[in-house]
Amino acid sequence: MRAEIDRIDRALLALFAERHAYVTRMAEIKTDPHEAFDPARIEAVITKVRERSLDLDLDEDQAELIWRTLISWNINYEKGIIAARKRSR
Repeated sequence: MRAEIDRIDRALLALFAERHAYVTRMAEIKTDPHEAFDPARIEAVITKVRERSLDLDLDEDQAELIWRTLISWNINYEKGIIAARKRSR
């Protein structure tokens, strides 16, 4: 069982790294730090995560907490990249 959990953790980490590359690319495209925070988009993502969680027999509250944490981190990361780029101009 532990070996399978380790295998899944490796796969999750690889997926997070792939997702992070796209977040970084989005930060490169955006021109204002405020663009990183889009409440309507966030709620749409959370709604989809909760629906998919139910389909997968996963606790939707737990999944929402994970995604909100991930989204919050991504917003702060994007804002930092955008702000640093604006300062260097």
